[in-house]
Amino acid sequence: MTAKRDTFPHDAEQARLDLELTRQELGETAEALAGKMKETAHRTQRIALGTGAGLGILVLVLVLVRRLTARR
Repeated sequence: MTAKRDTFPHDAEQARLDLELTRQELGETAEALAGKMKETAHRTQRIALGTGAGLGILVLVLVLVRRLTARR
């Protein structure tokens, strides 16, 4: 088992390096999460647009059918 003293930076330079590496990792993680959020937002938008278009077509067909049957 590794003692807590062995994992903690021993001097200021090691602490700075550890801090910089942690910042880089957090930045990469944040970028990955932002990318996933954008994908989800785009997918949701496409679904909403498709649903809206489908409902619009359905309403149009119902109106046309109603008008055609009203003329008889």
